[in-house]
Amino acid sequence: MENNEKPKRKRSGAYSKRKGNAYERQIVNELKEITKNANLCTSRSESKSLDDKKIDIADPDNVLMCYFQCKKTQNIPSVKKLNDEIGLKDKPLCILWNVQIKKEVNCVSAGEYAIIPKEFFYKLMEKFYE
Repeated sequence: MENNEKPKRKRSGAYSKRKGNAYERQIVNELKEITKNANLCTSRSESKSLDDKKIDIADPDNVLMCYFQCKKTQNIPSVKKLNDEIGLKDKPLCILWNVQIKKEVNCVSAGEYAIIPKEFFYKLMEKFYE
């Protein structure tokens, strides 16, 4: 290592958790604006049961057409594993992924994607083309 290089520090788990929690709050605020429903919130703040079932957005008024799992990571989320872990199956799962890339010091977003089942995607398309 050259004299002017700093040793790389590994981020703590708390850093990743804070980033993930902030992303969940961001998504809640965006969904509140879209649905005009002020009761949406993160499952961490509303329901330990939902949080344990790997559902990140609590929907007490049942206005959302799917469950949400939010990921803010560099690696592609394991879709099969997440679908297997979800504790409720009466609605499709939407994985919202904020792709992170490393910059000099921090990670930054390289885009956001929604990963949904094909059947659910087709239902959305049918409604759009009605």
